[in-house]
Amino acid sequence: MGRSIPANYQLLVIGYRLSGSIANVRARFMTVRQAASAKDLFRLRICSVLIITVLSVCGAHAVRQFWAGEPGDFAYFYRAASAMWKGEDIYLAAQGRYIYPPFLAFIFQPLTLLSERTAATVWTTINAALIFIATLIASKEAAARWPRFANEGDVSLPWIIATAVTCLMVDKIRGTFALGQTDCLMLLGFACVLRWMERKPLLAGLAVGASANVKYLTLICVPYFLVKRNFKAAFAAILAFLCFLLLPGIEIGYEKLEYYLENSVGGLRRLIVTAPAPIHVFHVTWGRSVSITSSVFRFTRSAALPDPVAVILVLLLFGGIMTAIVWIGRRHGVSLFRPRQRKIEPDPVTHIEWAVAIFLAVAFSPQSTVRHMILLLLIYTVVIAIFLNETATTSRILLGGALALVVAALSLPFSIIGLAHQRGNWQAIGGASWCALILILVTVWTGTRAITTKNNMPNFRP
Repeated sequence: MGRSIPANYQLLVIGYRLSGSIANVRARFMTVRQAASAKDLFRLRICSVLIITVLSVCGAHAVRQFWAGEPGDFAYFYRAASAMWKGEDIYLAAQGRYIYPPFLAFIFQPLTLLSERTAATVWTTINAALIFIATLIASKEAAARWPRFANEGDVSLPWIIATAVTCLMVDKIRGTFALGQTDCLMLLGFACVLRWMERKPLLAGLAVGASANVKYLTLICVPYFLVKRNFKAAFAAILAFLCFLLLPGIEIGYEKLEYYLENSVGGLRRLIVTAPAPIHVFHVTWGRSVSITSSVFRFTRSAALPDPVAVILVLLLFGGIMTAIVWIGRRHGVSLFRPRQRKIEPDPVTHIEWAVAIFLAVAFSPQSTVRHMILLLLIYTVVIAIFLNETATTSRILLGGALALVVAALSLPFSIIGLAHQRGNWQAIGGASWCALILILVTVWTGTRAITTKNNMPNFRP
């Protein structure tokens, strides 16, 4: 029999191993720091200052607005959360303006310990932090999946991408802050899906389930997981969605939770069918919605066609767009939305698919205002990463032109340039969504072409 090691010697062994681990981490950090040139570190600092400045200025504008007595949509979140805390009806407390599942009111309850203005200020800070984190996660993934071969050790590349997309989306970020909206949670949810879906599918499913209880958009990831045969992520997403959906029942009881869920589902039903509901939800034909779905329903209603015709047209458009995307990929020898034959490190193919999924969630939603287009920020990270990776002038011109088109479509000041009377027509046809469609088709074209070109190069590592 072997002799047992005394406790003091065991502590020495553990300490030795721990010191070795710390030394390894420190050595890796020093290696990265030495690999980064002074120019890279300078760019990193400049980019981080720019991002923080943009978020701070937009946040300060929103806080000033809150304290001036304009709480925006945050007031409805706050009142619903306060009603849940007091055991009152969350939908009646917000005069029917709270249109979300009860989970959002549940997690907002700690803010009700503060006054409404103070809570709005705190939420603006949280909002800015979550947008910053989501943007940086998406930018780091973009830089890793589309490396620039001459500068693979450039630590500033993710920050350059993050700075570019933040500046391009500055007006939408300002609008999100000013309303006190929750789009930051959707940005973070989609970013975490990209980060984890290949390496940690259970966490990716958790991100989908949690964020889908704020807005249902991330549920589009479930069929995507199934198509990719990522069954762990799909199962985790469904289970997490149900768990977070039922979580408020621990506090308010499941009888009242059932009543809230009936109201929430009733609000969704009112999007298509005009019917009384305690939730104030606009119809799918609402003039401010710029989604493709809304534009189709507006067209069929104006032509006195029944709603089933609109549904068929939407499905045909959806199928046609997906067919075009898959065809573009196959034309360049890249199989999109196909199960991976083997497990490999995160690659640019899934990056393109992820961007397409976000576009479909926004463009084919029953309602998407221009403000909701802040989710295109994540698609911008893909576009800019491909733009920086590409050397072909034609690809760069296409990407730059398509990106400029979307930015203009989302931010065009109609009244300033004398086209105020055209704003309604532009929104009626869903102009922003059609421009986003052009961007996603160009992204798929240039991205799959770049993958094919680089795969034919020696020593290429996707």
